[in-house]
Amino acid sequence: LDDSFLASNDNTMAAKAKDWILSEAYDFVFVDFDGADAAGHSLGFDGYLESYQNRVVEIDALVGTLLDAVMETSAGEEWLIVLTSDHGGEGTSHSAYDKYNRKIPFIVASNSPRVDVGFMPLADPGSQMDVLPTIMYFLGGESAIPDGLDGQVFGFKEYTRAPPPPPPGACIPDANNCGCASEKQADYRGNISVTASGKTCQAWESQTPQSHSRTAGNYPNSGLWSNYCRNPDGEPRAWCYTTDPTKRWEFCDVPTCD
Repeated sequence: LDDSFLASNDNTMAAKAKDWILSEAYDFVFVDFDGADAAGHSLGFDGYLESYQNRVVEIDALVGTLLDAVMETSAGEEWLIVLTSDHGGEGTSHSAYDKYNRKIPFIVASNSPRVDVGFMPLADPGSQMDVLPTIMYFLGGESAIPDGLDGQVFGFKEYTRAPPPPPPGACIPDANNCGCASEKQADYRGNISVTASGKTCQAWESQTPQSHSRTAGNYPNSGLWSNYCRNPDGEPRAWCYTTDPTKRWEFCDVPTCD
């Protein structure tokens, strides 16, 4: 750490950060604006509240002054800006472990042709853990990223990110062996072919002894092959038609993944 500054407000912080950038003394500058957090804790973390909107607009203008300073001093150089928040919020708090408190903005912007341009992927929007690896990758390539980080490089065209981990409590799919309760086991693609009471399942392509419309043609994405237990139509869990003329269908004893 070459320098630090404890600002009394966001305007003072922006002025100091601008001085640092214009001095060209540092390769990396970290800036913390506290106004939006203060507004959220006092009146609510709500983008529809005028008080919160005003603070965000003020911070946006301050970020603009820093971007102007970068433009002024970066002729012939590549630059990178990472903008994020440390948490979301609901009401005047961010203590609960839920989507309102964990959802954050995450923006990576650069003049480098290595950095992608466009909307963030909805399935992988990035997180605070990606800040350090992204910056280190920009400065020194993959070898510059410290070992053991939970985050990944974000926004670079040539970097392939691993799929994000499922949120806490989410089902980890294993379609060949179990079905997710959250999906009502509609994701199950294993080969269990008897019901919970031991009756043999009827093949989905067969219409005897049970005539039905749950066919692969009518439900092409439901895995209706052979006589394996499936859930194509929103039942509570996987099931099948039976080969017993006196019992049309039954649930199957498919393990639950979660």
